[in-house]
Amino acid sequence: MIVYVVRHGEAEGNREGRFLGQVNPPLTERGREHARRMGEALKGRGIEQIRASDLDRAFTTASIIGGLIGLPVERTPALREVNHGVIDGWTAEAIMASPYGPAREKDKYNYAPPGGESYKGIEARILSVLDPLPAAPTLLVTHLGPMRVLLHCLGGVSEAEATGAKIGHDEMLILSHDGGQWRGERHRIGE
Repeated sequence: MIVYVVRHGEAEGNREGRFLGQVNPPLTERGREHARRMGEALKGRGIEQIRASDLDRAFTTASIIGGLIGLPVERTPALREVNHGVIDGWTAEAIMASPYGPAREKDKYNYAPPGGESYKGIEARILSVLDPLPAAPTLLVTHLGPMRVLLHCLGGVSEAEATGAKIGHDEMLILSHDGGQWRGERHRIGE
């Protein structure tokens, strides 16, 4: 069983390094191009189901891909980005200049800002999408936070490595399950 996991295309605010979380900006034109290129790269892989976060940037990405490979998209709120609470929409620089930055730096995986979630706190939500295991190749279109959680929980990387992972809008995780164990690899489709 194979699950392809894709980050949404570039959205307004990504270039500025904003923590978008539950903020819901649209894709940029470059983000739409990311989605088109990803759709082309996914053609012929036997995908039978597409599930996407219900936030617009991921759902639009999935819809573009679905149009290219001929599949509808199921809105899946469990694939939403981590809620950054009071720092949703802030830049990394603004967060570091606030009292939240140093606290977050101590343990990024387990830190939850006021009103928000930690990566640890979304594990069950993200993993629920894979229970039961999809019977056919499936595409999940989500966000950076859930991809980091999948890297840690299924890809065998530490919490620190997962939170430091730079995953571009042109990258996918390819997760395979062979009767009890997950394996994961990252694949870049290029610019």
